[in-house]
Amino acid sequence: MNIRSTLAKASATALAIFGLQLGAAEQFDWQKDYATLSPTGGIELNQKAFQFTTGKAVRYIDYESGSDANVGSKAKPWKHHPWDSNANGEAASGGGDTYVFKGGVVYRGILNAKGGGSKGAPLRLTRDPSWGKGDAILAGSQKISGGFAKGAHRQMPDGDKVWKMELDVSPRSLWLVNKDGSSTRIPLARHPNWVSQPEDHKEQWFHWTNKEHPFKPAKGWTADDAKLKGLDKDFVEGAIVYSEFGWVMGTPYPTRLNKFDPNTGMVQFGRWTGGGNAGIIFRNMRYYLEDKPHYLDDPNGEFWVEKKGIGSTLYLRLPGDADPNEAHLEAGHQPVIIEATEAEHIEITGLSFRWAPMYWTLDVGKWDFRTKPWGYRKDATPAAIRVRGEVDSFRVANCNFDHVTKGLELRPQNKGERLIDITIEDNNFRYNDIGAAHFSDGAGWGFANPVGVLDNVKVYRNYCKELGFRAPRYDRGTTFHLGGVRRAHIAGNIIERCGAQAINVLAGKASGMRGEVPLVRIIIQQNKAWKSMQNGNDFGGIETWQHGPVYTFNNISHDARGQQEGKRVINGSTQGFGHAYYLDGGNKNYLFNNIAWGKSNDQTNPLANCSAFQAIHCHQNSYFNNSAWNFVNGSRRQSPVPGRRKFVGNIFQDISDWAFWHWKPAKTDREANANDVGDIGDDVDFGTNVYANNVVNGIGKMGSYLPSGSWLKSFDDFKGALEGTKTIGNLGCEERAAPLRDPGKGDYSLRRGSKAIDMGGKVFVPWSLSAVCAEWNFYPAGTDHTRIIDEHWFARDYMTERKLYHSQPMYPLTAVNVEASDYVDGPLENFTTGALKLDPARKTYAVLSDAKLNMPLVRKQMALQARHFGKDAKKADVTFEGKDLRTAEIYANSFLIEAYFQADSDGLLIGKKSGNGYEVMIKGGKAVFTVEGGGISASVSSKVKVADGKWHHLIVECDRASNKLNIYIDGKISSSAKGVGTASLENAGNLFVGGTDKGDYLSGCIEFMRVSLGTLADAHTTIEELYAWEFNGPQDLDFSGQKIKGSARDAGAIESF
Repeated sequence: MNIRSTLAKASATALAIFGLQLGAAEQFDWQKDYATLSPTGGIELNQKAFQFTTGKAVRYIDYESGSDANVGSKAKPWKHHPWDSNANGEAASGGGDTYVFKGGVVYRGILNAKGGGSKGAPLRLTRDPSWGKGDAILAGSQKISGGFAKGAHRQMPDGDKVWKMELDVSPRSLWLVNKDGSSTRIPLARHPNWVSQPEDHKEQWFHWTNKEHPFKPAKGWTADDAKLKGLDKDFVEGAIVYSEFGWVMGTPYPTRLNKFDPNTGMVQFGRWTGGGNAGIIFRNMRYYLEDKPHYLDDPNGEFWVEKKGIGSTLYLRLPGDADPNEAHLEAGHQPVIIEATEAEHIEITGLSFRWAPMYWTLDVGKWDFRTKPWGYRKDATPAAIRVRGEVDSFRVANCNFDHVTKGLELRPQNKGERLIDITIEDNNFRYNDIGAAHFSDGAGWGFANPVGVLDNVKVYRNYCKELGFRAPRYDRGTTFHLGGVRRAHIAGNIIERCGAQAINVLAGKASGMRGEVPLVRIIIQQNKAWKSMQNGNDFGGIETWQHGPVYTFNNISHDARGQQEGKRVINGSTQGFGHAYYLDGGNKNYLFNNIAWGKSNDQTNPLANCSAFQAIHCHQNSYFNNSAWNFVNGSRRQSPVPGRRKFVGNIFQDISDWAFWHWKPAKTDREANANDVGDIGDDVDFGTNVYANNVVNGIGKMGSYLPSGSWLKSFDDFKGALEGTKTIGNLGCEERAAPLRDPGKGDYSLRRGSKAIDMGGKVFVPWSLSAVCAEWNFYPAGTDHTRIIDEHWFARDYMTERKLYHSQPMYPLTAVNVEASDYVDGPLENFTTGALKLDPARKTYAVLSDAKLNMPLVRKQMALQARHFGKDAKKADVTFEGKDLRTAEIYANSFLIEAYFQADSDGLLIGKKSGNGYEVMIKGGKAVFTVEGGGISASVSSKVKVADGKWHHLIVECDRASNKLNIYIDGKISSSAKGVGTASLENAGNLFVGGTDKGDYLSGCIEFMRVSLGTLADAHTTIEELYAWEFNGPQDLDFSGQKIKGSARDAGAIESF
């Protein structure tokens, strides 16, 4: 099934009803297919072919046969690119807008970018498929062919088998180029001589024995191993050690062994952050040593380099002890191939980047403490293409990045720099030390103020294989990392086996950061994360952090390992701590139609997968119509106190321990029963949680949900806890027979006759707007039918520490003269009665008081500058009030109001007006939008009637930039009028919905309403896109784009019957 055609047809049909015509079948990016999806739950790569494109001034480069004195034509090419410091003559003058590298030729040299193109006329680096045979390669290496003589360092065993050669560079990586053109990496001399294993990368490493205590070493030491006892001090001391560590995270990092005691086997080395003593090192954690001449003894190939100034002596044994004089070797010595301090309107297409190493100092710390506030060291952040500075309209497509540290690193260097409009598509990233592409807004842990802006990043259809298994200090081995990004679309990427997260997105701004980010829109769609988290733990295959909205849909995450071998051996079992999907302080996420596929649910097995869905310090998240199979836990949630989560229409099958680990369970069932729950407290907001229409099968224990940690073993136990806490929803059902057809073979469709058929969830998913300050879905809290929950999310200035996000001001409406029976079924969701029925005879309405809306907020001890300044932390209490609160009290800013309602009379939809202010009334059956400020009043009326008993979608917009008031009805512009300029609308009136305490009562139903402090243009969207998403978006289809076949959507990711 083609999601592109299904969505496009559905959108076109719906919009045509209201007089709109889509200009093209593929109007919006999220409607397109980025991979090939099967109706049973498969995803395959579907890259676009390379297209050779040039500008007006084309220059040709042939590193092997060209001359810089030539004119730069195909017949008379240059040797160097103008960005190369070695360029001279005609080549140094540049003058082209397209630079073509010859196929079958290896270019060697660093390109320091100077200048770029312009809008519509980018500067291009590319290749011409008709010029030369084979890849056009840009290499970070020096070729070695011949020149070796027998000779060994005095500390090398089997010295008669070692070859040596003097070099004028100091390589940190070495590759053997095979006859078929492929490359085999030769390991840096290590102990033991291990080989990565397909199912357990570190299976052949050594294990710490920690004789005296499992994780508490003797004073001044880090760990010990009986295998090291009796070895020469020089054999161990000074080596680089890669060791697992910590209660969590645990990615091995390079650091020097500072001390070694041959009598005890004890060693001392620093922390992963740099310096001091390493953190927790468990007994049976794995490690290995490298970078000593003593270790060069592997007949399958090893090398070691003795540095001598800028040059070195290379010592080598090739696989099978072959003669290196008869081999083609590439010695990596340039970590960066293209370097830039700005990259504006540049396209790099069709090129191959190879053989770029780490910097010489393998154990360098990432943070640069020489700067204030600190930055990131260049020698800790290598990449084949690295930009530190402004980026605008930068595209990399159809390139290969093989055997480099990582493909791309983009980061601002100075405050205020913008990185915008970045596209990374149809590339291959293979066998890279760190990852594929890492982009950042420039901030990081410990920062207090923004640095730059990262916005509008597109990552499409990239293939990634074997990445992130040799990450430097403070890195994890993440494939795609976007830090502090505001808008991003990540789609159609296939990641096969990586050390850490396949996709890692920190959206909006980091925890601890000041500043406002009004618009966040992250789409993670149609990606396959296959065997991620193979070298660390405490992260997810697909992971999001911080702010939303984030839309994660139609993805597969398989075997996000998170192995914790030390704990498993000590305790006899462990869940591991890798997760298919992880919200690590992620807020306002919508996860739907995803497949979570575990490797093992056996806690005694090193291949165990902890959970399908993990979350910590997060709120306002919706999980619906997902399928999870073969995990220890279905869903884990740490720090669950504030509530505000939805689990609707999901399938959890073959979960060996907990289906819902949503409160830390007591150690034993007896202990839980003995606990005195006492007063649950105001922070435990069970009434905002939703559990409905979920299907479970093969469950160990149903869940933990209560502060007592009670073991809710059965389905009925858990359902009883939901009812007792007045949680919203029916939970769903337990099925004796497996609902999924054959998930172990990748078939996630339903078994005929399953209870999951027609039991799926329908959840309304609003399209992201700018600075949404209030959002009501018009179903009440389960604990109080008069409280209409506010579900907005907006990264305001006062939202710094993520652990405090749950205490940010929220703005629920209070329903007046309303009974529980006044909430009725609406068309936007099926997990509750989600529409409020209003009755003028009973004077029903809802209100938010002016005092509540404008209550000052005091944030205690907010950081005013980065932690780098140490003792002079400069923290202070900060009070936010008035316009700094950024609420539905409108000042001089633009704003819009969105509503979905059914009316059959005149009356008030929403208003906050006392002299100045705004209101949306229905008068004479039409929608009327009025604003008043500074003694000026303006209004606009819709051209069509909306009080006709039918459901209507409405947006009213006050655009200060154009000084217009606009009304949009059912997905199209209805009318416009002149506004009131920049006059403030501030007033002391209450905010009313559906009527006021004095009248204007509306007859009808309201199901959705929100207020945004911006326009559609501010949200980089249109009314057509918003309407198409909200009423015909992917949330209304299944994993592969299939429409509903029965009376309702099936539970899980696949619509089967």
